[in-house]
Amino acid sequence: MFRSISIALSVVSLFAEKSVFDPSIANKPELKKAFATVDARKAAIQKEWITLTEIPSPSKQEKLRIAYMKTAMARVGLTGIEEDAIGNVWGTYKGSGGGPVVAFAAHTDTVFAMDTPIKVTEVNGRLHAPGIGDDTGSLAALLNAFEIMRDSGIKTKGDVIFVATVQEEIGLLGAKYWLEHREKKPDMFVAVDSRMGSVGYGALLIEQYKFIFEGPTMHTLASKGKANAARGAARAILAIGEMKMPEVMDGGSANLPVANVGTLGGGTVVNATPGKVFITVDIRSQDIKSEQKLVEDVKSIAQRAANQEKLQLVIEPVNVVHDYSKALPKEVRMNSTLVQTALAVTDHLKLNGERKAVAFDSGSDDHNIGVAMGIPSIGIGAILGGGAHSLEESADLASIIPGTKYMILMASTLAGVQ
Repeated sequence: MFRSISIALSVVSLFAEKSVFDPSIANKPELKKAFATVDARKAAIQKEWITLTEIPSPSKQEKLRIAYMKTAMARVGLTGIEEDAIGNVWGTYKGSGGGPVVAFAAHTDTVFAMDTPIKVTEVNGRLHAPGIGDDTGSLAALLNAFEIMRDSGIKTKGDVIFVATVQEEIGLLGAKYWLEHREKKPDMFVAVDSRMGSVGYGALLIEQYKFIFEGPTMHTLASKGKANAARGAARAILAIGEMKMPEVMDGGSANLPVANVGTLGGGTVVNATPGKVFITVDIRSQDIKSEQKLVEDVKSIAQRAANQEKLQLVIEPVNVVHDYSKALPKEVRMNSTLVQTALAVTDHLKLNGERKAVAFDSGSDDHNIGVAMGIPSIGIGAILGGGAHSLEESADLASIIPGTKYMILMASTLAGVQ
C-alpha cells in the first residue's frame, strides 16, 4: 500500500508469521469463567454502553467522557491511570513479565455538537442514538472486558494498556499525540473502532485543506457582473463533485480514492457580496500516487474556479495527517503475528458466522498512526453498528456481548495468558 514491492510467492513466505492463538486458551478455566461472566452481566454491560453514549463528547470537548473513563478504569482494576496534555487517558492491566506490551485504543469523541439531543432508544433489539456505535460501544466493551478479566483471575505475561483517545474524528490527533510522546512504544497497537468481524491492517492516506476565495464586498445593487466569492466556491464544489477519480487500488476499497467537500461558509449579510467564502475538502486514498494526484487535481480545480471569477485564492492545510515513510511493507503487515492472531480469534468466535475472516489493507482509525510509525497495528470492532456520523446512527444491542468476549480473548492471547 505504501511501498511498491514486487515479490515472488516463494519469497512471500519469508514474511509469514504464525498466529499465537491456540483454541485451548479459550478452554482455560479462567477464560471459560470470563465468558460465562459476560453472559451473566449482559444487562450491566449494555446499560454502561447506553450511559456512555448519553454523555456528549464532541472532538476537543471530551472532558465529561474522559472523567467517566478515569473513574471507570479505576473501578475495573487498571493501574497507573494517567491523562496527558491533549486529554487521552489510559490505564494498564499489569502483566507478570516476559510478554509483549499490547495497547487497545477506543476513542471518546463524536462528530456531534455538545447541544445535540442524545437519548438512546431501543427498537426491536437495536439501539438508536448519535454516537451509539462510533465509538462508544468499544469503550464499554473494553471497560467490561478488563473488569471481567480481573474478576475471573486471568493473568497475562505482558502488560495490556487501555487508552481512551481524544480527537480521533478530526485527524486521529489523540492517538498520534499518545504514541509520539510515549517513550516506550507498545509492541502491538489495536484500535477498536470498526465493524466486529473485520480486521484492517492498512491505513488511509488523508489530507484535508481549506480553500478561501476572496473577492470584493459590495451592495447587491452594485454587484451585477462583478466578481463573487460565493460563485467561485460554487464552481469549485461542482467541479470537485464531477472530477474523475484515480483508479481503485488492486484489492482496495471501491469507496476510494475520494474527495469530499465537508464544510463551507462565508459572507456577513444577505444584501452584499461576500468578501470571503471558504470550503474544506477531505481527500483520501490507499496509495501515495493516487493521493498526490487527487491533491494536485483539487488544488487545480480551486485555482481555476478562482481565476474564472477573478478572485484571490488562499489554500490552508487543515490536517495533513501522517507521514507513512516508516510504514512496514504490505506483505510484512499482512503476515504479522498480530493480523494472523486476530483472524484466528475472529474465526474461533465465529464473529462472521461460517464465513472465514479476511484481513484488509485499509483503515481510517487510530491504528493508522501505529501503521505510520512501523508498529504492528490493526483495526477491529466490538459491536455491529450502522449510520455512523448521522443522527440516525444505530447498533445491534446484543452484539456487545460477543464483542466483549472478543476483547477478552484478544487481550489474553496477544499478551500471553499464563
